[in-house]
Amino acid sequence: MTRTGLDWMGDPANKLVSSLSCANMTVLLTFWLAMNASFAFMLRVAWERGRYLTSEHYAVLALFNVLVLLYMVNLTRKVRGSIRNKYQIPEEHCVGLEDCCCAAFCMPCAICQMGRHTADFDTYRATCCTKTGLPRQVELAPVTFYEDQYQNMNEEGQGQSHVI
Repeated sequence: MTRTGLDWMGDPANKLVSSLSCANMTVLLTFWLAMNASFAFMLRVAWERGRYLTSEHYAVLALFNVLVLLYMVNLTRKVRGSIRNKYQIPEEHCVGLEDCCCAAFCMPCAICQMGRHTADFDTYRATCCTKTGLPRQVELAPVTFYEDQYQNMNEEGQGQSHVI
């Protein structure tokens, strides 16, 4: 999200806020892993003591994981939509719902596609533990959103049918 100038909610942000997206997502992922690991530990301890957890325990964990999943689907949908706006990429299938469907049913593929579209991995190797996922010496292109131009292009294309 740093490469596209978005904050941790998938909204356009200034350079400082978008540079913190990686840290925010790392904290969220760490918290999610800690919650699930602590539940697994709690389950094991209860099992060793001959006790069983109640359905309320499982419901809390399930609710937590569903909320994290919904957040990730919404974030992927918003980032995908902003990349679509930035690069003026029209929707081809499920117009109006394509980003949501891709985020909900094929999130890993959608995330890989966004990563490949926002960086040239043939020129630069992906790098772990950097803010952009690229080597530190690589400068990012300035982020500009073209919502007005994209909306006009989308309205013009609605009257035309696409043959696949």
